[in-house]
Amino acid sequence: MMDYCREHHLEFRYAADIFDAQSSRIEIRPIAGVPVIEIKRTPLDGWGKIVKRGVDLLGSIVLILLTSPIMLLAALAILIESGRPVIFLNQRVGQAGRLFDAMKLRSMKKELSIGKQFSNTPQALEFEQQLIQEKSIKEGPVYKIKDDPRVTKLGRCIRATSIDELPQFFNVFMGHMSLVGPRPHQPREVEKYSKRHKEVLAIKPGVTGMAQVSGRSDLDFDDEVRLDTYYIENWSLWFDLWILLKTPFSLFRKRKAL
Repeated sequence: MMDYCREHHLEFRYAADIFDAQSSRIEIRPIAGVPVIEIKRTPLDGWGKIVKRGVDLLGSIVLILLTSPIMLLAALAILIESGRPVIFLNQRVGQAGRLFDAMKLRSMKKELSIGKQFSNTPQALEFEQQLIQEKSIKEGPVYKIKDDPRVTKLGRCIRATSIDELPQFFNVFMGHMSLVGPRPHQPREVEKYSKRHKEVLAIKPGVTGMAQVSGRSDLDFDDEVRLDTYYIENWSLWFDLWILLKTPFSLFRKRKAL
């Protein structure tokens, strides 16, 4: 029953002897004189959610102002190198399975890019499947292609420094994402999730998170899920601050694939 509730993003409650409760994340409410215990999946309920959203709003505004010169220069360089579109709208799965467009600076060749902005998506998808079979360095539902031939010369540079992900601060401002949270994945990847993997959809995805500061994209997917689940169950404002402060240092860690 608990697995079912996790998978479908439902609250789990049960009636039990109050002294038999063994979880630290519980809330007890009497219904018709019977104590009903609700197990909280994350401290990000109630005031926790409000505080995190406030920090996201303020933080995204500050970070957009600070990084706008870098984004403008990178956008101009992309425009000169390969033309429009400069911003790539990459469909991702957010909290509770809701779809949204994650904004990124385009790092791939237009003719090999996938999305509603491009007319050759079926052919690009077919080529991507071929690359996944031949060059993916990850196992499980999530793929990562080593030496991806679709990436432009400039794209390799902005990916290595994560400049391509700076527009996601606008996603945070609009409420699709949080500054800190699990990494958002594509619908075709989420379709392959196991029930346990779906626990990471309990909160908004993040620009950075436990997985990113602990190994970036080089972690096994199961390790990534374990780290994100730990974050969800043990969230605090100080935890977010620690991850945000550690993020710039993780950018200089060499990755297996770009």
